[in-house]
Order: sequence, then C-alpha cells, then structure tokens
Amino acid sequence: MLQKVISDFEQVLTTIQKYKDKFTETDIRLIRRPLNALKAEKETRLFDRVLESLFKHKLLLGIAAYVILLPSIWLILLRIAPLWLLKINNALKPYTDFSLPFISVNVPLRYVLFVGWFHYHPRVLNAWVAKYIKAAREQFPKKDTVNSRVCYIPIPVVLDGTTVPQLMNENLRSTFEKQRSCLVIGGEGGVGKTSLACRIAGWAMAETEDQRLCKHLMLPVLLEEEFRVTEGKSTLLEAIRGQLQALIDEPEPICQELLLRLLRKKRILVIVDRFSEMNATTREAIEPESPEFPVNALVITSRIEEKLGRVNKTIIKPLRIEANKLSSFMEAYLMQRGKRDRFTDQEFFDACNRLSLMVGQNNITVLLAKLYAEQLIASKDVTSNISALPENIPNLMLGYINELNRDVTDNQFDDRTVHQIAKTIAWECLQQSYQPGTAKRVNAVAALAALGIDDPEAHLNYLEKRLHLIQTIGSAKDRIRFCLDPLAEYLAGWYLIELYGNNDGKWRSHFFKRADDLVKTGAPDAIKGLLLAVRDCYLSEVQGSKETDFVPQKLGNLAGFTLPVTAVSTVQTVIP
Repeated sequence: MLQKVISDFEQVLTTIQKYKDKFTETDIRLIRRPLNALKAEKETRLFDRVLESLFKHKLLLGIAAYVILLPSIWLILLRIAPLWLLKINNALKPYTDFSLPFISVNVPLRYVLFVGWFHYHPRVLNAWVAKYIKAAREQFPKKDTVNSRVCYIPIPVVLDGTTVPQLMNENLRSTFEKQRSCLVIGGEGGVGKTSLACRIAGWAMAETEDQRLCKHLMLPVLLEEEFRVTEGKSTLLEAIRGQLQALIDEPEPICQELLLRLLRKKRILVIVDRFSEMNATTREAIEPESPEFPVNALVITSRIEEKLGRVNKTIIKPLRIEANKLSSFMEAYLMQRGKRDRFTDQEFFDACNRLSLMVGQNNITVLLAKLYAEQLIASKDVTSNISALPENIPNLMLGYINELNRDVTDNQFDDRTVHQIAKTIAWECLQQSYQPGTAKRVNAVAALAALGIDDPEAHLNYLEKRLHLIQTIGSAKDRIRFCLDPLAEYLAGWYLIELYGNNDGKWRSHFFKRADDLVKTGAPDAIKGLLLAVRDCYLSEVQGSKETDFVPQKLGNLAGFTLPVTAVSTVQTVIP
C-alpha cells in the first residue's frame, strides 16, 4: 500500500514537472515534501524488518559479524603487531578438524577464523626477519669462513660478460628483483669467490634499504658442508634449517612450513660455497631448474662453469689482480689492516717490486696477494727485513704456515713437523678427485701414524685449533678439510714432489695415470689448480729441472698451459 501511494505521488510530481510553467514552486513543494516523507518511512520500515529478521535469525547476525569483524581484527594486527598473527596461527595449528555447520566438511580452525590467510603475509615475514636480523648480524661474521675474509678489497669482476671495476649492491638489484634469483660466482681457487659471496651476504643484511640487494632484509645461510642423508626428509631443507637455527641463535628449529615460505619469498639468501667440490649426493639435492626447488634467492660459488639446466642465472667471474696494479691492491690492503704507516715508501715499493719479480708479468689471485701482504706485515714484526720474504709461490705457502705457527705461544710444534703433517693431510684431502675436498678423519690419523707421528690426533688438533688450517665438518664430525683450497693444493704438490722426486716412471704410473683419466671424463678445469701447483713446486724444488722436462711439461699440457717458462720465479700462479 505504501509503495502504491509513493508511486502515485511520483506520477503527480512528474506531471507537474512536465507542465511546470502552469504551477508555482509552492505547488511543487506541496507534492515533494510528503513524497520524501513517505520514502523515509519506507526505508525505516525496511531497516526495521531487516533488524527484526536478524534478531529472529541470530545465526545470520553471527555470520555477518564473523565475516566483517574477524578479518578487520587481523588487518589491524597486520599493521601494528604482525608477528601476533604468526603466534595465533601456530597456537591454532593443533585444531585441524573443525566441522562447518550445515555441511559435512572438516576445515582447520585457523582457516575458519581467517587467521590462516594472513599469517604469511609479506609484512609478517618482514617482521619475522627483523626480529632475528640483529642476531644474524652478530653470528654470521663469527663463522670461520666469513671471519677469515673480513678484510675485503674490491676487485674487478665480469658480470654477465661486462667488466665491472668494482661490484656494488646496485649491480645485483636487477637479479634479486626477479621472482627466482640465481647468482653463480665462478673462477679458480683463490680468486675471491667466497669473499665476494660473504660480501653479498652483508648486503642482504644491510641496515639501510639503499645498501641492500632488494627492498626487504634477507637472512644469509651459508652451506659449505656436504649434506647428510636423512630418510624421508629433504637433505637441502634440513641443511638450511640447521644453519638458520644457528644463525638466529634459537633453541628450537624453525617449522618447515614457515621455512618454505621464507625461502620462496626470498627472505632467506642461501649461499652454497664450493659447489663444484661437493659430492654427487649434495649436488643432486641442489637443482634450481626443478619447479619444486624451494630456494628463490640462491648464490653458488664454483670452480667450474655450472650449467644448472635452463635456470636464468647471473654469472660473476672475479678477475685476477693485474701485474701493473699490484701496488694499488697492496696499499689498499695494508691500509684496511691499519699497517701501511709501519712501512716507509721505500720499504713499501721494494716489497711490491719483490712481488712483481715473483710473478713476472702474470696476473695473480687475490689470495696470493693477501698471503704475501700478511707475510710482509709479519716480517716487520720479526726482522724488519723484507729480504727474508719468499721468492716463489710454493715457498710463500710454507711461509704462511710458518707465520701462523709463530703466533702459537705455548706447546709449539716446530715448523718442519707442521709442514710434514700439513702436506700429508693435504694429499689425503685431494687424492680422491685431485681437487680440494674432504678426508675421513680416521684416514688422516692413519696416514700420520704411517709417518711415525706420535699421537696423530694431537697433531690434527694442532692444525685445527691452534693454526686454523683445517676444520672438522659433517654431522658426525668425522671429516676434515682445509680452510683455503689453494693452500691445500700447494701442500699436496709439495707432498708429491717429496714422494716421486724426478722419477718419471713413478709420476707416469701413479699420478699421471689418474690425472689422464680425470681429464678424459671432463674434469680439466676442476683439477687445474692442483696441476699447476704441482708444476710450480716441481720447478722450484727439483734441482736441475727445466720446463722441457717430462713432468712439468706434462702437467702444463694437462692444465692447458703451453707457454714457455724462462725462470722458476715466474712460473707460479700462471693460468692463461
């Protein structure tokens, strides 16, 4: 009835509007006012009916409040306390069989209450990372691998085919803006791959946004050990979970659901160091080309060119230090170490000249330049006589060990004993694949015992705890490896020289037989470091040897190095 009256009034008003020149404004108002009053009455009655219906049907009222109120609460928490959403979600996880009314469906309660749709929001993940970033910034630099590379001097790199004088975080932003970021740092041992990876980890944790790899913070996880196979579990996820737990200093491991979300949303930067030297089981667990691969922010260091299927990857190749830039590098390194003012200009340039004479016109790796700089510093502490510095790379390696041993203040082993056990252990770590790897601790103990070493365990502990040359790895703590790959290669080279000398027959039937097999199976790049280290040691140690001798010539051919060598002091560190 009310609607009919309103319709009649509207028709009258329409007619008046049509012939408004025959009606006054007062006539129009006389019609419009009661019409508006009737419409207001209609809306009031409609609202009353809705309320009456809701009160009669309390379920509908509850549903309305449920749909509107709960999401609003979670949105407010998302703004002011995002981690509460994660806590509430975790508290509701045990309730997995909530039965919805009217339909026979069981749904986890956390999704019924809508919190399950908010707890992995980017703001929640950012808040979780922010909670632990302070601990990560404290713990990550304490790792042996990172701490030994704390002194970082930027060097030129080749980034996707373009030479960059000094790699900065902004050079990598386009890589980490992608949905899946894969960065491969490739190059020979000692060229600075791991140092650069540690630098990238620092950018991931940078305090200010303009210093980061992307807008949000990331927690770096360093994987440098071969994975332990666990039945029914992902070896990769378990390795990441263990390292992350140590990084954030939490007593309990992170739940897998949250870990996967952090990995997929690039809140965790996974760094796989020495990928080329890892065993097949570990390498097979890291398959970025797989759609199920959970890591979307990945950095890999490798001695060889990694194919990684069809993965869209960014490739970085650190370059050697050019011979004409050695003095610049040395000065920067000594300045960063706070030692430059200990040398007069004449002493500094004399030292740089000795290094130039050592390497000739060849470029050298960052590691060798750093080792030389450290021994230069040590020479100032001991003799103030730079003439005592090594004249070639093999002796530089032994001199480095001597300097480490000199710092031991009590129960010190003599240098010759340290050399002997270090050379033996180095060969144990390389003899299987001719590239730096791991050795079983029991095998290392047996090798030292065969030398007539009393208490081999004590000698291994001396290398690890006092000199920090080796480290124990693996969940079972049953394997050891050298901290510096090139050092292991040169020590192994010394071991072989002492074992075979200039006996070509022994070299052919033992070392070269295995080397030829490895080269045929496609491993020349992987074993090149050892081949050239052995060559350097041979030419510096075996009396009367020439570059035309069978052993150095064969080593050079296998390594792809064919240029003539004119003097022992210039053969080291050459890789064309």
